[in-house]
Amino acid sequence: MTGVYEAFFSALSGDATLQTLLGGTSTDKKVYPVNFTGKSGPPAIRVAVLGGGSDVGLGIDRPIVDIVIVSKVSAAEINTIGNRVDIVLNRKRLAGPDGAVLHLSHKITQRDFFDDPSLEYRRVIRYSVIKT
Repeated sequence: MTGVYEAFFSALSGDATLQTLLGGTSTDKKVYPVNFTGKSGPPAIRVAVLGGGSDVGLGIDRPIVDIVIVSKVSAAEINTIGNRVDIVLNRKRLAGPDGAVLHLSHKITQRDFFDDPSLEYRRVIRYSVIKT
């Protein structure tokens, strides 16, 4: 699914309002791949590109993308950040820096929970994507 993560990263890291909510800087946009192991405290966003269907004859991929929002402060903080993520991504056409075009990013589910081991509030938002 080449270009999907990059398109999501570009959209999320390029939104000034979202970056203010995350406390992002020019060197740390607070948007990471889901397997990021570096040191950065919440609030933050992690992006996981999951496999999806493909229309081989038409050259269309349909990946699923999970956005994980993490906060140590409160569920209200993830709600505010999640609302902004929806504005940036839901029902949007996204372009990646490598020329990939995501014709439609559509929110399909969302769930909130508190992770006891890490003492973090989390929201997982799942998007379906149509990519050519």
